[in-house]
Amino acid sequence: LNPSFLPPPPISDAQRDEMYRLYMADPEKNSVRALSQRFHVSLSRVDAILRLKGMQSAW
Repeated sequence: LNPSFLPPPPISDAQRDEMYRLYMADPEKNSVRALSQRFHVSLSRVDAILRLKGMQSAW
C-alpha cells in the first residue's frame, strides 16, 4: 500500500447533525459555502451531508 496516502478523517455524526441544524435554522447565513469554510470540508461533501440528513429526517 501507499504509505504517503493520508485520507481525511471521517466526519462525526455530531458534526453532521450540527451542520444540518445550522443550515435548517438559517440557510441564508449558513449556506453550503459558509458551512464548508466553517467545518473545513469540501462544498460537495457538505452538500452530500445536507441531502442525506434531509432524507433521514423525512424518512
